[in-house]
Amino acid sequence: MKQRFLICALATIVMACLPANGQMFNGTLFFTTNAGGQNVHSITYNYNQTTQSLTLGSINNIAALPGADGIIHAPNGNLLVGGQSSGNVYEITTTGGFVAQAPPGSPGQDQNSFHLALDPSGTKFYTSDFRGPLDTVPLPLAQGSTSFISGGDSGVTQLAFAPNGNVFYVDGNPNGFGNLGLINLSTDVTTRLYSSVQPAHGLIYDPFTGLMTFFGAGETGTMNQNGGNLMTSPGQFTCDFDQGSVDGHGHAFVAGCGEITFLDYSVSHDITHPNFVDVIGGFSSIDDTAPLVGPGITPEPSSLLLLGSGVVGLAGIIRRRLAK
Repeated sequence: MKQRFLICALATIVMACLPANGQMFNGTLFFTTNAGGQNVHSITYNYNQTTQSLTLGSINNIAALPGADGIIHAPNGNLLVGGQSSGNVYEITTTGGFVAQAPPGSPGQDQNSFHLALDPSGTKFYTSDFRGPLDTVPLPLAQGSTSFISGGDSGVTQLAFAPNGNVFYVDGNPNGFGNLGLINLSTDVTTRLYSSVQPAHGLIYDPFTGLMTFFGAGETGTMNQNGGNLMTSPGQFTCDFDQGSVDGHGHAFVAGCGEITFLDYSVSHDITHPNFVDVIGGFSSIDDTAPLVGPGITPEPSSLLLLGSGVVGLAGIIRRRLAK
C-alpha cells in the first residue's frame, strides 16, 4: 500500500506540472529576412487551439550577416544560415555569436546558397542556388562539395527527407511553380514526378499528417511519402509563400509578403484545407523560417520530458527500496 501511495503521489506531481489546457502550444520560431542590416531573428509564440488564439512576442534581432536565406539548426543547437550570393554559409549561436563560415560548394563552383536541408545523419547539410547543382556541406562546418544533377531535372532548389527513405526535391525559381520529384543522393539522378506545381518552392516532411508538404505562390500542397496523391490548396491565400515550418501538432507558420501566415489544420489533418488561418503583419522582408520538428530543429529536450524521465527513475528507486 505504501509503494502504491508513493507512486500515485509522483503521478500527481507530474499531472500538476502539466498545462491545465492540453491545447496550448508554445515555442520559438527562428526566421530570416532578405533586407540589409539585421537579417536573422526569432520570435516566441503561444497558441490556444481551443480558442484559436495566437499570441506572438516581440521580434528578437539576432545577427546581421552578409546574406541570409534558408535557416536550420545544426545538431549542436547553433543556427546554420544560407548566405544567398555572399559566397558562404554561416554558423551562429542562437544569441548571434559568430561561430564559422564556409563556401558551400567546391572551389571554382557557384557559391550561392539559399534553402538548407539537414541530412538525417546530422553530419552534413545540403544547399544550392535556385535550380542549381547540389552542394553538400560537412559538419562541423567546412568547405562543401558540388554535385552536378542529371535526370528528369538538372538542378534543385530544396531537398526533404521522408521516413521511408525517399528523398524529394523541388526544382524551381522563387517562389513557386516548381517541379517535384525524387533524387538519388548516391547517383545525383532525379526522377521528376510533377511539373510546374504552384506551391512547390519550400519543401518539408510533416510528421502530423505523414505527408511531404510544400509552400509557394500563395498555396500549400502535399503528397505521400512515395510521391503520390498530389493535393494543392484552392488558392485561398494571396501571399507569395516562400518556406514554412510545421510543429508536428497540426500547425504551420509560413513566411512571405512581409507576413507570417499561421495555419491550424489539427482537425482537418489537411494543410491544404486548414480549419483556422491567422495572417500577422509586421515582418518586412521575411524570407525563410527554421524547422520546428524533424531534422534541423534545436536539440534541446523539453522540460516536461526531463521531468517525466526523472520521475520514472525516482519511482524505480522507490520500488527497489521498498522491496528490500
